Amino acid sequence: MDIIKVCVRIPKSRKEELTGIAKIWRSLDGGENAKGPGWDAKAIHKIAKENYGGLSEMFLHHHWPETGSDMMRQVQKRVKDSYGTVEEFISKHNR
Repeated sequence: MDIIKVCVRIPKSRKEELTGIAKIWRSLDGGENAKGPGWDAKAIHKIAKENYGGLSEMFLHHHWPETGSDMMRQVQKRVKDSYGTVEEFISKHNR
């Protein structure tokens, strides 16, 4: 599936309608797992919250050294270093 970003000018009053249509189209073409911009960060943070209680707790669990704002900058690197890919990280946590 090819995904493109489209910019259009519409009346302000129709914005919600158009974003709703776009959301429906995205769900039909791949659902929440569609790989648009930021899909990996969203998946990591969702798993951190649901499986560990949050990002800090996930870092503690894995003995990753970063704290505070450094966690945000390093989380994707740490996930890839520990699991190989974000997809593997997702797969291991969806069992």
